[in-house]
Amino acid sequence: MPAFKFENTADEVAAALSTSIKGKNVIITGTSPKSLAFEAAKAIAAQEPGLLVLTARSESLLQETKSAILTEVADANIELVDFDLSKQDTIRDAASKLNAFDVKFDVIINSAGVMAPPYELTAEGIESQFGINHIGHFLFTNLLISKLNHGATIVNVSSRGYQLGNIQWDDISFEKTPYNKWHAYAQSKAANILFSSALARRLTDKQITAFSVHPGTIYTNLGRHLTQEDHDMLAGIPMEFKTPPQGAANMVLAAFNPSIKDRSGAHIDDDNQVKPIPEQFAYAVGVENEDRLWALSEELVKEKFAY
Repeated sequence: MPAFKFENTADEVAAALSTSIKGKNVIITGTSPKSLAFEAAKAIAAQEPGLLVLTARSESLLQETKSAILTEVADANIELVDFDLSKQDTIRDAASKLNAFDVKFDVIINSAGVMAPPYELTAEGIESQFGINHIGHFLFTNLLISKLNHGATIVNVSSRGYQLGNIQWDDISFEKTPYNKWHAYAQSKAANILFSSALARRLTDKQITAFSVHPGTIYTNLGRHLTQEDHDMLAGIPMEFKTPPQGAANMVLAAFNPSIKDRSGAHIDDDNQVKPIPEQFAYAVGVENEDRLWALSEELVKEKFAY
C-alpha cells in the first residue's frame, strides 16, 4: 500500500485503492458542486463502485453534481437524495428512503457542513453549526446503522478548527453567552472527532470502523460566510493551502484504505497520516467526553441509539 502524502489528490488515492472501491455502495453527504464531497464522489465514481448515493440540500445542486460526474464517468451508478441537515424531519425522511434501497452500504462519508455563519438556529432550536455539522450527521448515521454491511466504514469530516474553542456543554446553542461563530464552529468540529471515536467503540462487534479527518485549508464554498475581517485574520495564520482535489484525498483514504482498518476511531490529519489529538485539546478525546456528547445528541434528536 503506498504511503500517501499532503500533496496527493483524491483521484490519486482512489486509483491506488481501486480494488477496495470496486463494487462498494457509498453514501456521501454535502455533494454540492465545487465542494470537497464533490471531488471525493468524482474520484470514487471513476473506480467502479457498486452504487454512489449523493446527498445535498437541494435537488438542483445534486443534478448539477451528477451531470458533472457522468460527463467523466458515463456509466456511474448514481442515486440522488436531497435533504436539509438543519431539519430533522427531512433527515428522517432521507434515511427512510435509503433504508428502503435493495442494497446495503459499505461507506458513509459525512462531509456536509457550514462554517462561521451569522447566528441562526436549526428547525429544532439548535445553534446551526452544531446542529448541521454534528447533530444532523449523528441522526442520519445512526438511522442507517442497520443498513450497513459488516466491515463498513463511516467517515466524519472535521477540521483543525476544533482547536479554536472547547465544547460548551451547558450552553451548546449560545443562549447564555454571546455568540462567537469560530467557537461554535470549533465545538461542532470537536464533536465530529468525538462522534467518530464513539462510533468506533460502539460498533466494534459489527466490525464497522469510523474515522474523522481534517482535509486541510482549502478555498471552497464552505467559506461563503467569511467576511473580509475573517480573511484578514486567516491570512495572518501560517498555513499551507490545498487544492479541492487534494482536500478530498483523506476522505477517500479513510473510507477505503484497508491498512488502517485496525485504527478505527483515529483522526487523519491533512498530511494523510493518522495523528493523535494533541493533549492540550482534551475536550476532543476520551470516553467520558464521547459518552457525554452521545447523551446530549440523543436528547437533541429525542431518540436513543444502542448497538
